[in-house]
Amino acid sequence: MKFEFIKPSPELKPYIAKIWIFENSMGLVNHGTLIAPNAKPKIIVPYTNTLTTTDKQKTAICKEGDICFIGIRDEPVTLGTPKGATGSIGIELTTAGAYRFLNNPMYEITNNVFSFSELYGKDGSMLVQKMMNEEDPLQKVKIIQDFLMAQLKEENRYSSIIDYSVHFISSSHGLASIKELEKKTGYTKRYIDLLFKDHLGISPKTYATIVRFQRFYKHLANAESLKSDAHAFLELYYDQSHFIKEFKRYTGHTPMQYSNMNNDFGDNF
Repeated sequence: MKFEFIKPSPELKPYIAKIWIFENSMGLVNHGTLIAPNAKPKIIVPYTNTLTTTDKQKTAICKEGDICFIGIRDEPVTLGTPKGATGSIGIELTTAGAYRFLNNPMYEITNNVFSFSELYGKDGSMLVQKMMNEEDPLQKVKIIQDFLMAQLKEENRYSSIIDYSVHFISSSHGLASIKELEKKTGYTKRYIDLLFKDHLGISPKTYATIVRFQRFYKHLANAESLKSDAHAFLELYYDQSHFIKEFKRYTGHTPMQYSNMNNDFGDNF
């Protein structure tokens, strides 16, 4: 199995959290593929084999050779591929990064998967074809970064309110209240909600719960860490039962159930 992380180009670094190339002769069979919400949209390029995303509601397909945009999720999703050789590029954007590259409001993409051909029309279709004609995964990464840089230059979709609010909530580990946000920004809850819906696709309250959840998610890999971190539950949650409820909301499992799972691929996200 090949799992390689690549540094984004300097111009895109403020908007891209990570880029990776994944290759495996057996696809995602026998690899943990549960992806919990982390409030970061993603671009997926399955250049060998098809990739599926499955949640409670539906299964979406990103076909081999296509380029797919995945909006911020507020529910867990399981990745899958048919058995066989698999290769894909993943680009994880920053929380507010996707809005810089799209004309669409982000609520249209929340919990959904769209082909670049749907989002960018003729330009998207041409990009898909160009990527299919290139065999080297590293060159594919360069091609798609060049495309994103061109979109960035064309669009002026910066919001200082969103950037400040996202930073304020994340730096408080999800504990900042909407009243505090109103006071800090000088804008009403209704206006902030509308901005978040347009720029992120989720509400500030949902974003805060995901930030709070993610603070522990990476550390709860086994029963011992659950015990050692037990005192910290009360810092961010009303009590342990509240924490377990929220953990199950974003993973589909209790913390103890999750600690017994193999999720070696999904744990990277």
